[in-house]
Amino acid sequence: MGEHLLSQKCKILLRNLMTETEIIKEKKRNIYSSFFSEDYVSKFLFKSILHHVISLEIYENHKLNGISFETICANIPKSIGSRSSIQSILNEALEKNIFVKEQSKSDKRIKNYYLSNNFLDMINTWLRKEGSFFSKMSLEN
Repeated sequence: MGEHLLSQKCKILLRNLMTETEIIKEKKRNIYSSFFSEDYVSKFLFKSILHHVISLEIYENHKLNGISFETICANIPKSIGSRSSIQSILNEALEKNIFVKEQSKSDKRIKNYYLSNNFLDMINTWLRKEGSFFSKMSLEN
């Protein structure tokens, strides 16, 4: 009886490990394939950790009133990126039509960043894919 229970636990652990391994492999595939993509929008999200977190900061505030440069800088730890690095990435994204910059509705002195529709669609697709992996993992636990 104890041996059967141990065998069942081993099967469950192995199944969970396979799912976790599959998720890691898929995440690596996403990152690596983005570097070889012809589409710059696809490359942008995984270009660096700073590109990634800036994109997520803007995504999080996209449906609200956007997010200002100062707020982005305040939210991102300095160990991830300096103000000048953040500004360079924002300028790059504006140039490539990945982000959009608009005047704040509440304070005309402030410019807020939003995602372009194309980049928003790409991130939403990525999030749905990520969500399906984590749902699969939680169902199996």
